[in-house]
This record gives sequence, structure tokens and C-alpha cells, in this order.
Amino acid sequence: MARLYTLVREMARISLVLLLFAGLALPLAAQKPAPDLSTRPRDFPIDSITVEGNRIPAAAIIQASGLKRGETGNATIFDAARDRLIASGYFDSVSYKYKPSATGGYEVTFDVREVTMFYPIRVDALPVSTADITAYLKTKDPLFTGAKMAATKQVLERAVNDVEQYLEVRGHPEKVAGKVTAISPDHLVIDFTPIRGLPAVAYVTFEGSKVIDAITLHNKINEVAFGQPYSEEGFRALLESQITPIYEAKGYMKVTYPKMSSTPSADVTGVDVKVTIDEGSEYKLARVAVEGKSPEESARILKSAKIPQMTVANFEEVKQAAARVQESMRHQGFLDAEVTTDRSLDDQKKTVEFFLIVEPGPAYTFGNLTVSGLGLDGEDAIRKLWSVKPGDPFPQGYPDYFLSKVKEEGYFDNLGDTKAKPTINAETHVVDVALDFKNAPAKPKAPVRQGGFPPL
Repeated sequence: MARLYTLVREMARISLVLLLFAGLALPLAAQKPAPDLSTRPRDFPIDSITVEGNRIPAAAIIQASGLKRGETGNATIFDAARDRLIASGYFDSVSYKYKPSATGGYEVTFDVREVTMFYPIRVDALPVSTADITAYLKTKDPLFTGAKMAATKQVLERAVNDVEQYLEVRGHPEKVAGKVTAISPDHLVIDFTPIRGLPAVAYVTFEGSKVIDAITLHNKINEVAFGQPYSEEGFRALLESQITPIYEAKGYMKVTYPKMSSTPSADVTGVDVKVTIDEGSEYKLARVAVEGKSPEESARILKSAKIPQMTVANFEEVKQAAARVQESMRHQGFLDAEVTTDRSLDDQKKTVEFFLIVEPGPAYTFGNLTVSGLGLDGEDAIRKLWSVKPGDPFPQGYPDYFLSKVKEEGYFDNLGDTKAKPTINAETHVVDVALDFKNAPAKPKAPVRQGGFPPL
């Protein structure tokens, strides 16, 4: 009986100890909860990377993002890649999405909206050439293709630093400025110059001109040159963009500027520039042709060019015709179409052949239309008016034209702000369009007809 009593006491003591231990353990467990592994980014290899909405080559964008196929990916890594692209200065917006691939990794897709201000670069008054700097910057910036550079603060600051490094390595240390400069009313460049600046153009005179009087030439060049920083290379570019076309419109195809000088102005701070002109001879038109196309296609292109009849070779008319052909092709869905000009001179006969060089690029088709901000009746009316069907060639400029016609025809009372946002997929060559109607009435005020606004 005593042994039984002792056993009961021992069991009670052990139970009390266990209860005390449990009481102590509960607060400790509350202070250190088990980690929630579900919130951690999951690591899987990157199987594919694609880019949508781009004009810059996808390979360059992927390189700038820092992502590589086969390397580890997760949401944190993809966030950092997106932030690198935004910080590059080439994009207004960057978003991404990812999903599991068939092989067990991630498929990553970036949707980008590129900035619109892209200009060619030029180097003035530095001991290197534009070609040297262009080649060097291409090695430093994967998004700079060598044709045009984005004119944003981030891009220009990096480019200035790179140019300064290039000069220092070559034994010409120099502080550099990079800014957008107009070399004609419709031609801007990114100009790299010494930070100390260049003298400004105060006055320009011409000598040697006979076909066009000196006053006309002076007035034309002063429209863009007065007050601009002066360098011989930069000023020659102004002459080519402003004075040469005046002569080419009169058939003078070989005008040159053999001599140029600058002296400090006696009247204002700056330099007076004197230009000697060699006008050359007048050329007659031999023909206008389309390079590298069949007779049937050439005839179609020349019809859209609408070249006027002329005897004297007017190169300006030919360049305007090329612009009309390019606009026509882009309205037919060739959004990347480029139409340039070339010429062949016969110096003995004093005749010239002009050529249109047509690079159509891929054909883009229309994909899907999204309408927001309207009720069901309003959206139905818009879809009836929209005449471009899925799979049709996508005409450049149609969304904005469409919205302008909706307002012009007055289908809605008190229509607020409207916005058209085309999304161009450079990989599939499909264009989706989103139309946003803000503060719009729920219903149209009048019935609409199907396919109300055909393409431009």
C-alpha cells in the first residue's frame, strides 16, 4: 500500500513538472512563430524572355534588363530587371508578367512603352569624330543602336560620362556637355561639345551666289543659325539642311561650300560667318524610278508618289513624293516602312535620274479592340463605327483619326477626354487598340451605322 502511495505521488510530481514546462513553452512559441515560407519568392530557371511593345531590338532590351536564360528567376529578380529598364531612360513604362513553362522554369514577358524623343548624335569642337563616339557609345549602352539616341536626362548624363572617359583614355581630358540642338526647324540632333561652350553665330554673309541672291540665302540661314553655337562641322550641317535644298529645287545638284571663315563680331558677342558658294550647273530630269521593284509594283508606287511633271530636276519634289509613298504604305499596315531617295548624275549630259528606295518592313495586322468608360450601348456604338476587323492591315494613325471623327460627328453629348492607346507587338506584328472615354455619357445620342469610319 505504501508503494502504491509513493507511485501516485511520483506521477503527480511528473505531471506538475510537465504542466509548468508547457506554461513556459507557450510564450516562447508565441514570440518565435514558424516562418511563413509561402511568401518567399520561388526560384526556378528562366526558360524564355520575350518583349512586347518595342521598336528597339528585343535582344538589346533583354541585355539591358540583366536577365539571362538558364539563370535563376523569381519575383524579386524580375522586379530588379524592370527597375533597370526604367532607369535606363529609354522607356516611359515597363511592366512584366511570368508563368511556369512546359519544362518547369519561368516564361518572362516584358511590356514596354518607349520614349518618343530619339535623335542622331553629333560631335562638335572635340578632338574626336562623330563616328568614333558613335562606335564607342554602342559598346557602352546596349539600347543605343547607333542610329538614334533617346534624348532623356538619364541617357544624356550617361553618354556625357562615357564621352569624357573616352577622351581621357586617349589623352584629351575634357569636360563635355550633351544637349539637343536644332540644325533645322524639323531636324534635331544630340550635340556633344566642350562644356565651356562655343561662340554663337551673330551674322552670316554669302559670296559667289548668282542663281539665288545673297539676301534670300542670308534670311534662310538666319532662321536657324542666329544665336546657335558655331563650329565648322555644325554650320556645314546647317548649310546642307537649309541652303542646299533651295538649289536642288532649281536643278543645281552639286552646290558646294569650298570656303568658310569666322571672325569675332564687332557689334555683339559672337562670330560673323562668311560662306563662299560654288553653285555648279543646272541639271535636267531624265527620269524618276523605283529601285529594285517589278514594273507592276513600281507603277503602283509611282502612282502614290504623285510626282508632278517637271523638266528641271527638282530634288525637293522627289523627296516630298517619297514622304507621300511612306505615309501611304504605313496607312496600309507597313508601320515600319521607310522610303528614301537616291540620284545618279550624268555630268556630261547634265541630267539626273532620281530613285525611290522602298523598304516596306513587316505587315502589321489589327488584333483586338478594347473600349472603356462607356456603357453597353455606347460601347456597341463604338464597335459599329470601328471598321478595321481583326486580321485586317492596321493603318497607322487610325485610332486617333477615329476618335476625332467620333467627336466631329457628335454621336455623344458632352463627350469628355478620349485617348487611344495602340499596343504594337514587334514580334507577332499585331496591333491591339484600347480606346478610353472619360466622363462619357452612357448612351449615344443618335443611332450609328456599321463601319462608320473607314481607314484613312
